[in-house]
Order: sequence, then structure tokens, then C-alpha cells
Amino acid sequence: MKLRGRVVKKRLYAGSKSEHEGLILVTPEGEFKLQRKGGNPFWDETLSELEGREIEAEGTLKEPRGGRSSRSL
Repeated sequence: MKLRGRVVKKRLYAGSKSEHEGLILVTPEGEFKLQRKGGNPFWDETLSELEGREIEAEGTLKEPRGGRSSRSL
């Protein structure tokens, strides 16, 4: 799947043990948590360089676990 949007830092999974600031891709289709395959799920220095930029991302869409609001790309 390919999506185009802006990379934004956002607090994710508030109130859970997994709460953290992460990077999301904001698109007309919704918000998607960004994570590189094999990358750290909480913070990735390589992805952090994209914050504030408009990008096109290609990857596998994972549905949220446990009713969380963000989908991962």
C-alpha cells in the first residue's frame, strides 16, 4: 500500500503501558503510525529525520491491536 501525507510527532496509546511519542503519517485517509520493518516500535532516529515533511510511504498496513486508534504502516 502507498500513502502520501505529512509526518507528525504525536503521543500514542495514552494511558497504556505502551504510551510514547511516535511518528505518524497524516493523510486524507487517516493517521498511520510509522515503523520501519525491524525498527524500534517506540522511536526510530532514521524516521525522526522525516518529521514535518511531506512523504510518500509504501508498506504493509497493520490494523490496531486492542482497540487502539492508530493503524501502522
